Amino acid sequence: MGHQRLGSLPASKKWRHVVELISGGADISDIAAATSAAAELSMIAAANDPAVRMAFFLLTRIPLAARAERFVPELRTLGLKLGDRPSLVEIVSALADTVDRQVRRTGGRTDFGEMVQLSAAESLNAIAGRELPRLFGTPPESVRNVLAGLATVKQFSVLARDFFARLTRRHLDYYLSRELSKHVGINSRFQTIREHKQFEEALDLHCRETSRIIKEFSGQWFSKQNYEGGIDQVKAGGFVHVAFDKIRRELRRRRDAG
Repeated sequence: MGHQRLGSLPASKKWRHVVELISGGADISDIAAATSAAAELSMIAAANDPAVRMAFFLLTRIPLAARAERFVPELRTLGLKLGDRPSLVEIVSALADTVDRQVRRTGGRTDFGEMVQLSAAESLNAIAGRELPRLFGTPPESVRNVLAGLATVKQFSVLARDFFARLTRRHLDYYLSRELSKHVGINSRFQTIREHKQFEEALDLHCRETSRIIKEFSGQWFSKQNYEGGIDQVKAGGFVHVAFDKIRRELRRRRDAG
């Protein structure tokens, strides 16, 4: 992801507080909320990143394309370069490539853009893939049917939540991973590598629980926007702004409730 190149955490007061929480054995919720607060400007800027706007736009439109009369041509109008009978793996790969081309056209690759690509591709593969008996060798018609199933209020909310959970986790880890490895060893926060891994797993769970708030409103938003003329990149960008704001607020709420 590139974050290993960036060295230690910034030396601001907020980031020093994050380090103190880690070394002092603070709860996951406190560390996650403090990291979010310290990275708040980054999260606000992230909502304007062309990669996340394009990725979320594609996640809204691929399920709808699967319900269109001409599935593959509809995907191609979105910029996905595909053969006539694509597998799920091919569609996921085309999604990532389309986001990459968009990013290159609008200013070049960023670390956050890479996080977005991975999160979007993993989410589509994970949520659609669990309905398929296997990723390879599945008839294209089955792939289409599974993707079309994501265009419901309930299933789109699952997809949106998964995407933002992965993206939130990666965004926090972008900063935290630079510091956590310094706290492994005797007389440190993590006595063993296993404890460090357990912390990482707990942080992942915390981000998934936090992202539940996205699930609560994304499905209705998806239905409403489609009813009112469809979803374009501007509407997708507006959702992303709201989603990041809700996630920041939810991280703080969970900290305060702890």
